[in-house]
Amino acid sequence: MTYARFLALFLVVPIVLSLAVRGPRRYARHAAALGLLLVFVYVGTIPWDSTAVARGLWSFDTARTWQVTVFGLPLEEVLFFGLQTVLTGLWVNRRLDRTFAGDPEA
Repeated sequence: MTYARFLALFLVVPIVLSLAVRGPRRYARHAAALGLLLVFVYVGTIPWDSTAVARGLWSFDTARTWQVTVFGLPLEEVLFFGLQTVLTGLWVNRRLDRTFAGDPEA
C-alpha cells in the first residue's frame, strides 16, 4: 500500500464522512482553534521528524511515496501530521458537544 492510499483510506475518508454526517457548520466555531493546533503540530513535528530521518533513525520507501519532499520529509508524511490532527479535532469536537451540550445528534 502506498502512503497516499493509506492517507486517503484512513484519514481523508473518515474526515469527509464526519463532515458529511454532521455538516461543516457544526465544526465551524472551532475552526480557529483547530488552525492554531495545526500550527503547533507542524512547528513541533517537522523539525523533530526531519532530524530523525536525517540521522537515519527511520526512513521512507520512496517507491511508496510521491517522491516530493518538504524539509527532507515525504509530502505524505507532512500531510499525515495535519490530517491526523484534523481527524482527531473533529472527533474531540463531537465528544465535547455530546458531553457538555447534551447534543443528542453528536
